[in-house]
Parts: sequence; structure tokens; C-alpha cells
Amino acid sequence: MNNEELLTMQQLNKSHKNDLLSLATIVGWDYDLEEIQTLLYSGTIFGHITLEKKVISCAAIIPYGSKLASIGMVIVHPNYRGRGLAKTLLLQCMNQVPKNMALMLIATKEGRPVYEKLAFKEYSYVTKLLGEGKRMKLELDDYTIHPLEQTDLEEMFIFDQAAFGSSRVLFLENRIKQAKDSLVLKNRKGVMVGYALTVKKTSNLVIGPIVAQDEEQAILLIKTIIANNQGSIRIDIVEGKNTIMEELQKLGFQIVNRPPVMVKNMETFPKRNNCLYAIAAQAYG
Repeated sequence: MNNEELLTMQQLNKSHKNDLLSLATIVGWDYDLEEIQTLLYSGTIFGHITLEKKVISCAAIIPYGSKLASIGMVIVHPNYRGRGLAKTLLLQCMNQVPKNMALMLIATKEGRPVYEKLAFKEYSYVTKLLGEGKRMKLELDDYTIHPLEQTDLEEMFIFDQAAFGSSRVLFLENRIKQAKDSLVLKNRKGVMVGYALTVKKTSNLVIGPIVAQDEEQAILLIKTIIANNQGSIRIDIVEGKNTIMEELQKLGFQIVNRPPVMVKNMETFPKRNNCLYAIAAQAYG
């Protein structure tokens, strides 16, 4: 493979799904075609393409309303690294949104130096944990958990916006289509106090996002999912949710890594109400 061959950068589309999947697989990321479709439908993916029309790099920009955007799926094929392709893609992604809009991403160790050069600064972190499904008896007491219904959507979107800090209706609509489980937690008055989504991947079941009014409610949602699924389960917990971390470790979950959340234009980063407990995936922030 000639590292000096001519490359072109362009916006990618559904015709590139298989190439994007191959690229993710090469670097060991647990993606599938459904995940790539959600990324394509929720945001914009750019990439470099060889003369033979092969995708050898990619980066996605996902806008969340007018306040925030996330950059994810930043990948450069190992044979093409060291040529500044990631920086070029990041600048292209950044040019898709207003200059003062807050941008966020979850950094890999390899990517962090590039992000720092582009003025991204560490904001917080997420903790990735892996465990197994486990039968257990749950007492809901003052709550009910049921599958998400069409009539719940508007309330869910409002609830999520307060927790995430910006509207992500389009992403959530696409994620719900992809989801294995879409659960809503309600109190005795029938008011939504939490929700959780799961997505089945090749290697494991991914729990997230999880939004709830307090940790007790978030734990109920997490335990319900763990109790009703077998096999490997992954969850990425946001910073500061120590009680949930302790509960998960009691259930045999182990910490795998703790990547940083990095932000550009920190001064415009939207306020959150501390009700976001787990992210959907690192690609989406």
C-alpha cells in the first residue's frame, strides 16, 4: 500500500457503510451496520478515500440543537497515520457548526494530542464497565417500568434535554429505532422520572443513555436491564456517579478504562441538571 497515494476528502453516505464498518473493525471497535446507520442519520461523517474508492479515515459531527455538537468515530487506518488526516477531518467537522458552539468528544489516548492542539480541554471523564447479566429480584415499590410508548416521546425529549443540556431529538429517534430495550420509569402519579435504552452489539449489550431524577431511580433501571439480559453488558458512567459505580462493582462489573471528555469553547457549554448517568456511546458524547 502506497502511503503517498492521492487521497480525497468527502462527505460519506450509506454507500460507504461497509467500508466504515471495516475501518472500525481494523482498529478493534465494536461497531455494526446499525450503529453506522445511526451515526449517518444523526449527523455527518467525513472521510478520506483512495483512488480505488476505499475509505481509509473518518470522523463524525453530530449536532445537538443550537448549543452543542459532538465529534466521534475519529479513525485513521494504521497504514495512513502520520499524515495529518485526523486533524484535517476534525477541522472539517468543526467547520460544520458555528465557531462559538461548544464541541465535545471522548478522547482516546492516541487522539488526545491532536485534540489538545485544536484547543480541546479536559472537562470530565466517563468510566467504561463490563459485566454479565444476572438474575435478581427487584422491588420497584413506588415506581413502574414499562416499554417506551409513542405517547412518552415528548416527555422523554424534554426530560433528556434538561439532563444533556441541549436537544438531541434526532439522535434519540434514531437510537430508539436501533434499541433492543427502551424503558421508561414512572412514579405513582404516572410522571416520567427516568428512562434507559439498550443496544445489542456483537460483543455485548450496551446500556445507555440513562437519565433519571436521582441515583436510586437510575439504579432501578440499570438493575432491571441486568436482570433481564444474559451475556456481556457494557455501560459508560459519567463522572461523579459513585453510588452507581459501587452498585455495579457489587454485581461483578469491572472498570475497563476511564477516557476523558474533552470540550472546545468551554464557556458556551450548556448547563446540565446532573440527571445524566450513562452515555449512549463514546461516539455520541
